[in-house]
Amino acid sequence: MLSRYNKDIFMAPFTQSSLSKLSTDILKNACFLLPVMAVALPTYSESFTAKGTGQGFTGLTQDFTSSLSNPALLTKFRNDNDVFFSLNIGLMASDKYNVIDTAENIRDNLDILADDINGMSLQMIQSPEQVKNYNDDLNQQVDNIIADFERVDGKLVKIRNGVNLQIIIPNQLFSFGLFTNQYGRIGGIMDYNENDETILNDAILSGHLDLEDLESATTAIGYSIAEAGFMAGYSAFTHANYDLSIGAKLKYQRIDLYYNREQISEFDDDDFEITDDENITNKSGTNIDLGLYLNWGDKRQWHVALVTNNLLKQTVRHSEQNLIFTLKTSTSFGLSYQNNWVSVATDIDLTDREQLSSIAPSKYAGIGAEFRFYEHIQFRLGYRTDLNDIDGDIYTAGIGISPWQVFAIDIAAFTGDSDTIGAALQLNLKI
Repeated sequence: MLSRYNKDIFMAPFTQSSLSKLSTDILKNACFLLPVMAVALPTYSESFTAKGTGQGFTGLTQDFTSSLSNPALLTKFRNDNDVFFSLNIGLMASDKYNVIDTAENIRDNLDILADDINGMSLQMIQSPEQVKNYNDDLNQQVDNIIADFERVDGKLVKIRNGVNLQIIIPNQLFSFGLFTNQYGRIGGIMDYNENDETILNDAILSGHLDLEDLESATTAIGYSIAEAGFMAGYSAFTHANYDLSIGAKLKYQRIDLYYNREQISEFDDDDFEITDDENITNKSGTNIDLGLYLNWGDKRQWHVALVTNNLLKQTVRHSEQNLIFTLKTSTSFGLSYQNNWVSVATDIDLTDREQLSSIAPSKYAGIGAEFRFYEHIQFRLGYRTDLNDIDGDIYTAGIGISPWQVFAIDIAAFTGDSDTIGAALQLNLKI
């Protein structure tokens, strides 16, 4: 059995790869925008693919280019396909209460207030009326700051990211591929302390304000799952009326659990770093995904799939906080109708997704359609809902362009409840 040291060395090319660093940078840059972070993190256990995202987050019954979602799809290729490369990048954010802009205002206004209070003795104030006007201005600043605190107290900001790279070599007998995949979510909340209003008002009277006396704090929580491994598909049965394929992914998996809490006076959007080693608890190990794919009909127009991810349950406990992340075994069902010009698909979770402790897990259902024009242009529309009513509904759209069936680019965008917005980009190359 590999030691923890050897496992970390083995995983280093993936946890420290340019793809993983890109994902970390996405999360980190998002954190820099969040002086007020979010906390509730219902989760979605796979990385972005622009083709599936544009079609309502479906993909279990697409073609072999979606093998990361269902390894059994590795057998669904055309005879002229040889080697396939795919890179996906996606980002989702939700800021219903305009928390980011409000938090930036709080940070800036606290600095201005501190400068004004601490500089009172240097002001050329000569009359009681000037003193009154100056104090009225300071009191108004405090009122504005407290109003902003109350406006975003307990309000959520959620960010999700994903990045993956896959290399697929289809074959008539045995199709296989290599992949690296990273996905994660981050969020948090501001714990506004009402004592801060008293501290600010007392500072006006005393003529001195030390921002370190403020008791409000920001808390950031997040997770990242990095995977690397081998996937294979095999055509188990070929019949005049149907084809049945099976597939599997064997992967090495690392789960990072992030936690950071800072007083509002210590928060600096240039220095706030949730991904420092001191803020991370991680766990590594191997895991397995299984896929089943069946298509039937005179023109093989009907497609059904069943996928089970993460056969081995993983639990990560933060070393210092009462925080537990559980990566559960999850099973999803897919069904689609496809012909030369349209594809209509639905994916439904049969079990709950992974979750953080004390937060109910999500279970999704998505439906979408892809319309193909002139063989090289695709338009996609879709809709996804959470059957557990944890996440809001999302509406998706996308476009794909694949000139000469060699290079392809897919772009997806989506919006939904709680001012959720996001986009995904997919670059494909066939050789």
